[in-house]
Amino acid sequence: MGKYRKKSSKIQIFAYFFIPLSATNSIGMIRHIFYAILIFLAAGCTTESNTASDNTIYVTIAPLRTIVEDVTCHDFEVKVLVPKGASPENFEPTAKQLTELGNAQFVFTTGLITFEQSLTENIAAERLICLNHGIELIEGSCSHGNHKHSHGIDPHIWTSPRALKTMTLNIRDALMRQYPDSTKYAAATETVLARLDSLDAYCHAQVEQSDTRSVMIYHPAYTYYARDYGIEQVAIEHDGKEPTPKRLTTLTDRAKRDNIHTILLQPQYSIDKVQPIAAAADAEVIITDPLCEDIEGEIRRVTDIICK
Repeated sequence: MGKYRKKSSKIQIFAYFFIPLSATNSIGMIRHIFYAILIFLAAGCTTESNTASDNTIYVTIAPLRTIVEDVTCHDFEVKVLVPKGASPENFEPTAKQLTELGNAQFVFTTGLITFEQSLTENIAAERLICLNHGIELIEGSCSHGNHKHSHGIDPHIWTSPRALKTMTLNIRDALMRQYPDSTKYAAATETVLARLDSLDAYCHAQVEQSDTRSVMIYHPAYTYYARDYGIEQVAIEHDGKEPTPKRLTTLTDRAKRDNIHTILLQPQYSIDKVQPIAAAADAEVIITDPLCEDIEGEIRRVTDIICK
């Protein structure tokens, strides 16, 4: 139908151009030509938009993008729903984004962030792929204002290489259901898994060789990493709230007792939130971003920071 309408618009344009000048005055002719051009442009834009949406995959957060691109062999345009600098905890998709999500080939989600729960109303189940299947989830009490994570579950599964491997397999399985005759996606998955195996081995070796057994962080974003590598994550924020004066004293004493000389802070938060503890414990504040697109590089960097 799209091709037929586009052809019809072109026929209409030619009809306008071949109207005899004697049949109308020059002003009318100009008006006809103007309208014809608008119709042509509108038809062309509509066709182009539909074609683009057929080749689009959405991921809800930036850390999922590279792995999806690599597993799909860059056959699709992969877009990120939550824009850079925004917090997933209080994000709400726009009406335009919801329309685009409805046209996408796939929408890959963690399935654990609040706004992701509403996507089921707009996207067919076979195209909305939850990537937490097969991961042993960790209960958490993290909340942000009026937003709480799904069923009290810590959502930060993408900050652990081992969880990322399971998520990669979930991406592959979704692709194989849609394209059962394709072999390249399975091969690409093996390449990504080998890369994550290497990262997993690096993190394990570095932690094992280090005396560090705890890390202090403002927002508890490395819960799965901490579990997988035997590190205790000491969170300054509690239940999405800033620490009370009593808790600040407790945390400061803990940092001194355990020789914690580094405090991790995400760029979404002000350094003022950790400065009192850092000053009292003589600790360095280092910015790390668990929402960056190069999550594998960031995990390696965090490992180096923890184990230095």
